[in-house]
Amino acid sequence: MKRLSRLISNKYVIYAIHVLFWMLLIFPFLSGPYHPAYFEQLKYRIIFNNSILIILFYFNAYYLYPKVFRTRGWPAYIFSVMLSVGLLVYVSFYVEKKWMPVDEFTRFQWHHHRRSNRDFPPPMGPPRGGFPFAMYLFIIGISFSYRLMTDQNIEEKKRKEQETETLKTELDFLRSQISPHFMFNVLNTLVAMARKKSDLIEPSLIQLSTLMRYVLHESNYSRIPLGKEVEYLKNYIELQSLRFGDDLNLIMEIAENTEGFEIEPMLLIPFVENAFKHGLGTGDEARLLIRLSIDNALSVLHFTVENEIAPLNNSKDASSGIGLKNVSRRLELLYKDRYTLNTMVNDNIFIADLTIELR
Repeated sequence: MKRLSRLISNKYVIYAIHVLFWMLLIFPFLSGPYHPAYFEQLKYRIIFNNSILIILFYFNAYYLYPKVFRTRGWPAYIFSVMLSVGLLVYVSFYVEKKWMPVDEFTRFQWHHHRRSNRDFPPPMGPPRGGFPFAMYLFIIGISFSYRLMTDQNIEEKKRKEQETETLKTELDFLRSQISPHFMFNVLNTLVAMARKKSDLIEPSLIQLSTLMRYVLHESNYSRIPLGKEVEYLKNYIELQSLRFGDDLNLIMEIAENTEGFEIEPMLLIPFVENAFKHGLGTGDEARLLIRLSIDNALSVLHFTVENEIAPLNNSKDASSGIGLKNVSRRLELLYKDRYTLNTMVNDNIFIADLTIELR
């Protein structure tokens, strides 16, 4: 559908459609069963009258419609159309009479041929002895419809571009919050280790440099291989595990079949950050479950994080909840109608369950 839309939007394709339309409309009048003598004298009239109709089509589409109808309304537009049609008919009659006359003998042959052949088509344009109301009404109608649909398509394109730009701006803002929020959480981990004078500070800093390299480089892309995001998750979990050590009962089930899938960078980490920051610290061995699976047939990612809820205390900072609010909004912008996110509390266990269609 997108490819078809881009094809139709191509200006050369539009030009070709216009040419094809006029060829299909005009060709029957140039290839009808005319009497040879009659057609020899009338062919220039046919070409001229068809040209008049083409002029009427584009004059209405690119002048009367935008300049009169859109600015002054129906009464002025109808009057302008009638005036334009009258002027074109007058010019047509005048040019035909002065420069394209048909002699009486040829005219007699034409009438005789029409009486003996009912399928004989009249020449396109103003026939002698009558006003071509139906033909002009048809041209005005398709010209008006053409311009109306063109304007609607342009407005829809502008609306989508504005909407895309607005969403891009909002998404860029949400992404800009990722790095500071991430650094705040990791520094809290390093501060806790420093208080304990832990020997794990040095390996933790090395692990932190690996994570920061990912944050600084990969988060600038709109999509990255899912394998890189999974590797980042594992590194983050390993860093946090150094802090909690034996106080953490970690169950991690991460799928390895991530080849061929892409995802928004740092989209999954807020759930894990939230679990470590707000779900641990009960005093006993804390349970944390992280499960990621891929349905290759449906191209669906299923991500679950379960953690115990720590008791309320004064350790919570003003940034609490920013990560999950941020990722919820990003999911809505990036995967609208292609994801489900459920969060619940069951027996003092906070559960975040996310499903995303990756393609």
